[in-house]
Amino acid sequence: MKIIVLAHPKDDHAAPVCWALEQAGYQTACWSGVSPAPQDQASLLMNEHPCMTLGTHRLESDDVLWLRQSDSPADALPGAKAASPSSAFFEALICMLENLPVRCINRYSASRQVRNKAMQLRMARASGLKTPTTLMSNSPAAVRRFFDQYPDNAICKAFASHVWQQQGKEDLMVTETFSLKREELPADDEVFTYSPAIYQEKVRKQFDVRAVLMGERIYSFAVRTPANSLDWRHDAALRNVAVERIDTPAAVESGILRFAAAAGVCTGSLDFAVDRNGEWWFLEINEQGQFLWLDDFCPQAQLLEKFCAFLTSPQGSKQTLEERQGLFPSITEYQRSHQKEETLNIASVSADAPFKSLEP
Repeated sequence: MKIIVLAHPKDDHAAPVCWALEQAGYQTACWSGVSPAPQDQASLLMNEHPCMTLGTHRLESDDVLWLRQSDSPADALPGAKAASPSSAFFEALICMLENLPVRCINRYSASRQVRNKAMQLRMARASGLKTPTTLMSNSPAAVRRFFDQYPDNAICKAFASHVWQQQGKEDLMVTETFSLKREELPADDEVFTYSPAIYQEKVRKQFDVRAVLMGERIYSFAVRTPANSLDWRHDAALRNVAVERIDTPAAVESGILRFAAAAGVCTGSLDFAVDRNGEWWFLEINEQGQFLWLDDFCPQAQLLEKFCAFLTSPQGSKQTLEERQGLFPSITEYQRSHQKEETLNIASVSADAPFKSLEP
């Protein structure tokens, strides 16, 4: 068995996962997309028995492919001449993966669908999860009608994260979710027409939850900030959050598993808000969302070990992830062995680095 990760080797999740797998004796490789570099060249032979080679690795029937950055074809490292990969070739390769006798985490067709915000909310509600009323629009009239219904109880968020850096400055700016009232809406309709956004009923929350899905297992963590921030990601980057492992309510757990089955995904990071009545509200799923940061705040979570156990579990195995996790080292051991290397996070690498991971 080989574990091939579709990501830059310095990706902040690919690097520790590959290291931990190798410590346990598994063969791993990263393939970051199509480029002229030998390690990024690829071949797909279509005949009676199609076969694919990624870099120097020919795919075999027991291999596992973790599609960590399935939309990120290879780029050169900072300071090197940028590569010019063929997106059409990359698309042919990645779409073909799920038609080969290999295990894909997650399948590309499923990941494309579940990343759609509207599809997420629709499938979550159909799976029995509570979801806030949501409007996605660039129609000024529709937005104003929404705020007539939720005049002081709504939020606004972008369809995708944006990161920018002012010339001559070191600080990076990242878009965040923010509260918005009816009286604060701009009078100029063009603000809406040129800026489609997501408007959502605000959940009056006690705390946030990040739930990590690995196959049939769900690991949930309460995320609390000192001011109960609407968007906790900035606080997390500043290490200003408290993380606690908590139980997933049975109804929520069964809803997540129905959602995952409908979406066709076997892993992902789901965000919930828990209201003052203890109800869990589904907000979104990042099908390749970050989870190793939780080990930093809550070492007993042992998510690195569990994820390695998940990647390497034989098909049909009855052994639990907890029973297998002892085969792999922890994130603390990884950090200890890599002290002299640059820590990769949002503040330490350029905004356009191919291995930058923006979603905590």
